[in-house]
Amino acid sequence: MRFTDTLLTRREIVRLGSLTWSGYYFLPLLKASERATAKVQPRGSARFCIFVMLDGGQSHVDSFDLKEGKWTPQDFDIRSIAADIRLPYALFPGIASQIGKFCLVRSANAWDAVHGRAQYYVQAAHPLNVALQKEIPPLGSVVAMEYASRRKRGDTFPPYVAMNVTQSQAGLLNSGFLPATYSPFHIDTASGLAAFSPDADSKKDLDRRWKLLQRFDERFRTDPSIAEKAYRDYHNHYEGAVRIMSDPRGEKIFRITADDRERYGNSYTGEACILARNLVEADAGTHFIFLQQNGWDHHKDIYKQGNHYKLSRELDAALASLVKDLDERKRPDGRTLLDETMVICMGEFGRTPGDLTGLQGRDHYQYAFTVLMAGAGIKGGRPLGKTDATGAKVIDPGWSAKRPIYMEDIATTIYSAMGIDWTKTIRTTPSGREFYYVEPFSATAFVSNREVKELFA
Repeated sequence: MRFTDTLLTRREIVRLGSLTWSGYYFLPLLKASERATAKVQPRGSARFCIFVMLDGGQSHVDSFDLKEGKWTPQDFDIRSIAADIRLPYALFPGIASQIGKFCLVRSANAWDAVHGRAQYYVQAAHPLNVALQKEIPPLGSVVAMEYASRRKRGDTFPPYVAMNVTQSQAGLLNSGFLPATYSPFHIDTASGLAAFSPDADSKKDLDRRWKLLQRFDERFRTDPSIAEKAYRDYHNHYEGAVRIMSDPRGEKIFRITADDRERYGNSYTGEACILARNLVEADAGTHFIFLQQNGWDHHKDIYKQGNHYKLSRELDAALASLVKDLDERKRPDGRTLLDETMVICMGEFGRTPGDLTGLQGRDHYQYAFTVLMAGAGIKGGRPLGKTDATGAKVIDPGWSAKRPIYMEDIATTIYSAMGIDWTKTIRTTPSGREFYYVEPFSATAFVSNREVKELFA
C-alpha cells in the first residue's frame, strides 16, 4: 500500500497506531510525515492568481461536465467543442471560443455539502474548526505574506484584493493570526468605483484630512500592546485605502470603458473581472484576487431564465473576455499576462445529478464537480478526470494520486505555481497550534496533498 495515495480518518490513524505498544504499524505515517516536510521545488510559473468563486455551487452536469437526459432543455444548443468536451453552447459561447486555454478539471470533490463550511474551506483550504476559526488565514493572505518580500518600491496596491463577496454564508475571511496588512481589501462593484480614484480637488481634501488624522491618532498607532491591535489593524486598512486613492495608476485601474463593460457582459461579475485584469496589468502590488459571482444555489426552478441561464451567460462573457485579454496583452519581455497568471473558477461543490427535484432544481452535491483552470503554463483544450454517465461519481481522477482532487490539492497547486513552498508551517500562533500552509487533516480524513502536475504542459 502506498500511504501517499491513501485517505485515512483520524479514527483509523488512532486505531492503526494502537495495534501494538511499540506503535510499529504507525511508523509508515511518521515516515510519510517526514517526506511531507522534505524540501520541495515550487513550479514558480505564476506571479498572479485570479480566483473566481461561484457562490452557491454551480450545477456541473448543466455546464462544464454536461450530462444529457430527459431533463436537458432543448434550447441549450449542445455542441462538441473539443475532444471529450460538449457544452451547452447557448450558455457558454465565449468559453467555447476560448476552450483552448481552459482545462476542465472534472474530478473535483468537496469535503462538505453545507454552504458555510464548504465556502470556508475554499477560502482557507483548511477545515472549519470553530476553536481556530478566527486564527486561520485564507490562502490569499498567505500568498500576500509570502509576496511581502517581493514588493517593489512603487507597489502601493494591497497584495490581496477581493471583490463582491457580499452573499457568502462563510463571509470574507480576514487575515487570521497574520497582520491585517495581509487581509483582503474588499471592493463591492455594486456600490460604484468613483471613490477609489478621486479627482484632483478631492485628493487635496483627502490629503489634508489624512494628515490631520495622523496627528490625532499617533499614540494609538505607536502603541505595541495587544489591547490596541484592533486599532492598528484598522489603521493598516486606512493606509491601504489612502495609498490606492493617491496612486495616479488608480484612475486607469478603476476605469471601466463602455466597450469593456459590453464585452464582459454588463454585470457585476464582468466589472470585477475587468478590475482583475487591470490589477494584473498594472502590476502595482496586488498578486491574489478573489472575486465572487453570487446566486448559484438553485434548489428551485434551475432552468428559469433568471437562474442558471442568466448566471451562466454572465460568467461566460466575463471569464472568456478575461482570459482572452490576459492572453493578448504582453509584458515588455514578450510574455503574456496569462503566462504569469493562474485563473481558477469553481464553486464550493456541485449539484445533484440526474432528474431534477420536485422543486425543479438541484440540491447540494459534494462527490463530483468541475473546476476551470487556465494560465501559468496550464495546458488547455481538454478535460482532466472523468465522471460516470450521470456525473454522480468520479471514475477516472486523471492524475497520479488516483483519487479525486480536493481543495488541499488546488491550494498546493496555487502555491507551487506562485513559487511558494507549500510544506511550510508556522508555530508562533495565538493558540500554540502549528499552522500548516496546507492542512494534512481535512474535516474527515488525512490527505497526502500534492501539486496536480498533470495540469501543466
